[in-house]
Amino acid sequence: MKEQSENRRVRMTRRLMKDALLDLLERTELSAISVTAVCEAADVNRSTFYSYYASPSDLLREIEQEVLDRIPAPALPLDRQGEESLLRTTEAFFDYVRENERVFRILFSESVNAGFSARMVNLLCTQHIPSVENEDELSSALIRHYIANGTVGMLREWIDKGFPVSSREIAKKMYYLSRKLTA
Repeated sequence: MKEQSENRRVRMTRRLMKDALLDLLERTELSAISVTAVCEAADVNRSTFYSYYASPSDLLREIEQEVLDRIPAPALPLDRQGEESLLRTTEAFFDYVRENERVFRILFSESVNAGFSARMVNLLCTQHIPSVENEDELSSALIRHYIANGTVGMLREWIDKGFPVSSREIAKKMYYLSRKLTA
């Protein structure tokens, strides 16, 4: 029982620090955020912060990784995905982004480095965009990177414009564009 309550306290403390960093990133660049600022905003001691993280950048990387880890994965292996399955997976991805708008808006902002975008592109290329049939390995990789970067660009614009179309509609647009590139 004691271990469970300690784990709950640890999770709560880490959540407080993550929320504090996100709040600070809404108005300040990462490079200007100190450990002291995070600790004051989270109402935790510096020693507590240093028990888990070496810097605000380390804390940010953990937030980014959690976001990437929660992106809905395809139900089937990429090479067995049909059109409807790919659309559902892509729609679930855009739904996830919409549900976590604030975090994505912050992670894509100018106050945060470009590492998140690059990590998302890599995730999309390796786990969400199937290899291109009838192409050599290099060409397939180049096309997947092009599609992934386009997806991130569309995603950023979709967020910036306040989600002007549904998740299903943007999933269809991505699928259509991807098919055009790989046909």
